[in-house]
Amino acid sequence: MASRVTTRELAKEIEQIKNNHLTHMMEDIDDLKEAVKENRTFFQARLDRLDNRIILIMGGTITTLVTLLAAILGGMM
Repeated sequence: MASRVTTRELAKEIEQIKNNHLTHMMEDIDDLKEAVKENRTFFQARLDRLDNRIILIMGGTITTLVTLLAAILGGMM
């Protein structure tokens, strides 16, 4: 027959969970928050550089297209 858990034993286990496990979980959550902040700043900087490169490539493409059109139209006249 299974032994019954007394109220004192149950209270003792709940206290242990509150003091040990929840404290560790809160510390882990705080560590994760800090890591997410660091990753966000890193990736934000990388995306900003990527945006600058895309704008540079688009500018070069548009400039080449305008130059090509001007050369074609200039050759016709």
